[in-house]
Amino acid sequence: MSYKLKTLIVFDTNSLRSTEAGEVAYSTFYFGRPFQAIEEFITENKLTEDVQIAIPTWAIEELKDQKQRQYKTDIEAFQKLSIRLSGIPDIPEIKLPEGQFDCAAYVEGKALEYLDSKKIMLLEIKEEIANTVLQSMMKRVMKDESKKKPFSHSGKFKDAGFKDNIVWESLMHFEGLTDYDKVIFLTKDGDYKNCEIEFKAKWQKHITILQDENNVLVDIQKDYDNYIKERVIHDFAQTEYFTDYLKDDLKVKTIIVIEDEEYKIENFAIVDSCKNVDRMLPNEEEVENITILSKIAIHFTNKGEKKIQIVEASTTLEDEETKEIVSTEYNFELK
Repeated sequence: MSYKLKTLIVFDTNSLRSTEAGEVAYSTFYFGRPFQAIEEFITENKLTEDVQIAIPTWAIEELKDQKQRQYKTDIEAFQKLSIRLSGIPDIPEIKLPEGQFDCAAYVEGKALEYLDSKKIMLLEIKEEIANTVLQSMMKRVMKDESKKKPFSHSGKFKDAGFKDNIVWESLMHFEGLTDYDKVIFLTKDGDYKNCEIEFKAKWQKHITILQDENNVLVDIQKDYDNYIKERVIHDFAQTEYFTDYLKDDLKVKTIIVIEDEEYKIENFAIVDSCKNVDRMLPNEEEVENITILSKIAIHFTNKGEKKIQIVEASTTLEDEETKEIVSTEYNFELK
């Protein structure tokens, strides 16, 4: 088996908003450039099994609400403009279409159509924990009433701070966080400053809060760079052929030497068949050897206590084309 880092990327509302002519767009429903850039990177580099995009359902409801508000604002402005222009010569009479257009229903339909086409994990606040979430929000406000993070008012909407808090609570109460090694929260405002402390205290894991999607891309590239560049070799290391080779090589090892002491190997397990891939400089024959670094758990007993020692196995391949296995060396002496 191979273990690759599991990453969850959560989007705040402001990193999803799509605009037209500088205002919220309501004729269509799609997420803006930050989402598109990250989704495209994940898809193109075949990281969909390792990097998951998540969006609080409240953020989606907020986007819908903003579109409806913008539509209402534009209609009111359009009506006033048509009245002012109505008496000007050579300008035709401007009229709105007959009948009442249901913008809410239109936006809802577009949203469902768009979301159905995306591989997105939705974070919702379940009814059974609603009271717990309310208590959490109240404590946050009372703890620092002067700052009220993330309750600060920001943006054009007066209830923005309240909605920011619900988005944060959706993440804080997402039980699936236990499945991920790393969490990235993308938001365009600074209302979540110091929220990392609260997150770490509850989940005992780090969260990175970023304001620029380009920084998210840099972060993902750094974490998965070796896998992206050496996908062929990583895939080879998952084959039964390679894992069986490692097992056969380990089966004949009966002793592990740790700090000059010998211990009987009781069992072993391949933790990660391909942690990393390295390429060696071409030899005299211009052949570029490749090294696969694997993680092995060696089980033994020391003074009556069961122990596990993680050992790194470096397996050299002849080249990328043949993938012929040359030899394997360990960073602990096994014999």
